[in-house]
Amino acid sequence: MKKILIGLLALILVLSFAGCGSREKAAEKAVEKMLKGAGVDVDIDGDKVVIKGEDGQELTIGADEWPTSDLAKSIPEFKGGKIVSVMEADDSLFIMVEEISDKEFTSYLEEIKEDFSEETYEMKTDTGLVYMAANGEDLSVMLTYEKDSGFSITVAKAEPEED
Repeated sequence: MKKILIGLLALILVLSFAGCGSREKAAEKAVEKMLKGAGVDVDIDGDKVVIKGEDGQELTIGADEWPTSDLAKSIPEFKGGKIVSVMEADDSLFIMVEEISDKEFTSYLEEIKEDFSEETYEMKTDTGLVYMAANGEDLSVMLTYEKDSGFSITVAKAEPEED
């Protein structure tokens, strides 16, 4: 896990050079080389970064389309709005969506409630909503909606219980 954090710090370095043309490419190569020596493999492709640890753990950051992982397949695909960020690991998924209507969010929330109806928690405010629930298959979901801003979807696998 520490190596993944090192990778994230290196990603911040690369992003600080974003838009600087040749300096950006040089920073990408330097970060990839530095992390490879630390046992972390980083693949930077435009706005998408994939960080792989020695243990096989993988973290993807920055995609702007619906992910195709098993975790993403465990929830209905949101077809409205604009996906602005995706962060994905073996045991968790985070999707940020903007440019959606109240109606689109409400419709998606109802779809989620069909599959995730255990251990529910819902909090409404004048400008937003948070919904959390589990599905009985060691998965939990959280939707966080802020009117006129968009919403996030978080999916996580339950951690195995220790003996």
